[in-house]
Amino acid sequence: MLEIVRNIYPVKTLRKIKYEIKFKKSRERNLFKGVYKSFSEAEAALPQYLNKGYDNKDSANMYKNQCKTINPSDYPNLLWLSKILKEGSTIFDLGGHIGVKYYSYQNYIDFPKDYNWTVYDVPAVVEEGRKFSKENQTTNLSFSDNIMGFDGVDTLLLSGSLQYMDFDIAKELKSVKKKPKNIIISIALTHLDTFYSVNNIGTSYCVYVLRNENKFIKDIEEAGYELVDKWRNEGKKCEIPFHPEHSIDGYRGLYFNAK
Repeated sequence: MLEIVRNIYPVKTLRKIKYEIKFKKSRERNLFKGVYKSFSEAEAALPQYLNKGYDNKDSANMYKNQCKTINPSDYPNLLWLSKILKEGSTIFDLGGHIGVKYYSYQNYIDFPKDYNWTVYDVPAVVEEGRKFSKENQTTNLSFSDNIMGFDGVDTLLLSGSLQYMDFDIAKELKSVKKKPKNIIISIALTHLDTFYSVNNIGTSYCVYVLRNENKFIKDIEEAGYELVDKWRNEGKKCEIPFHPEHSIDGYRGLYFNAK
């Protein structure tokens, strides 16, 4: 009965207005709004109240508290990294912010003495990452401004970054001279056709991409990879109010190995 009342036209209209106000002004993380057909359409719908994207100081500082902890969704990543890392291993962490996974994973698996972890991200984040790295006197961590820096690395890590990027990873994997041997991905996927939403992350508004799961996996397989493992990251959700059919209650974790 309550659901019927909530969806009566005047009531639903009022709910939408109230949510619009909340979405624009809230500093809560992970609020979503709207369904769009393209990245550019969603980008045009970004409100003007906050920054846009991660290339700003506030967004560059937002994950430092996660550098000493991990989430349940990190355990499959840790499992596969513990199996594939060896002396001289190279890891390219695409969209890895200030190196959050580099710091947090140190406490849970034994990394080899000789390895290199490279992070790619937007300029403001990379600047803060380098500063944070210097303060913590890190070793084995570097930063890159080249999004294609995964050419020739052992492992490509994409941990929750692709949904914020208008970037066709399968297409780019086909273009590199030497493909990464391993790919570990945490990503928002849907059974629907790929669509776009708008995400309030607390410090800014971002375009948010939900890719079709079957197509995403097939495209990477066609780029020369075999899907070795797939799991659900239950703690990650994307609830889009007034669009329940587009909402997802968990991300996907994927591990690919080059054929």
